[in-house]
Amino acid sequence: MPIPQTVTTMEACMTLRAGNEADFWATQERMGPVVASQPGFLAVIGGPIARSPWMYFSGKWETPDLMDAWYRSPDHGPVMKGAYDTWFDAFYIRKWRRPAEGEELTGPLFLETSLVPADALPQERVDALVTTLTAALPGYETMPYETLPGTFEAQPFQFIGPVEEFPQQAPVRYQLNTHWATPAQLEKWLAGPEMAELATLGTVTNEVGVQIHHEPGERRALNADGSARGWLREGATL
Repeated sequence: MPIPQTVTTMEACMTLRAGNEADFWATQERMGPVVASQPGFLAVIGGPIARSPWMYFSGKWETPDLMDAWYRSPDHGPVMKGAYDTWFDAFYIRKWRRPAEGEELTGPLFLETSLVPADALPQERVDALVTTLTAALPGYETMPYETLPGTFEAQPFQFIGPVEEFPQQAPVRYQLNTHWATPAQLEKWLAGPEMAELATLGTVTNEVGVQIHHEPGERRALNADGSARGWLREGATL
């Protein structure tokens, strides 16, 4: 069955291999204009994750097919090789797409919650927010936050930021990522008091994604159902 051609998000994280950071960041700087010039490119987003060893990075494209075209691009091949051979100790990726008009949603679902405050949040405010979310989200039956297959964050979400992104949406922005088994659970969370409290910190917007599955063997290090891929370098730890 054809995949609806809607806005597509790459949800991904990495840990950098010690000693190769400068080369990685120099390559990212050089490749930024190349990626931004690709057909269908919308955004790249990245940043540190609170209370997590992972670093978030994400790409957004107009459609799944255009994202796949970048994956197959000869400009992308050397970047992937550098990630596997040199830069990363660990890596995972999932893909999600915006629901088509009238589409009946089924889980799992990916919720990206954007928070734009007037100024950067003090670290103590971030710590308090993460503690509050850690306590509150299980009451809404959010899914444990899976990273590598079978590996989970200590809390059932990722709070990222301040994010670095191109094009820049706001002077300061944070992002809360959560996974949901059903639309009803997600909607209950969106209507809850914690989401209202989050909105007191700044402008909040939400975007829901439906999971994209690859065919067996279509990607390197793909899991059994084609929903994610990732690896941990031998001898590395999280």
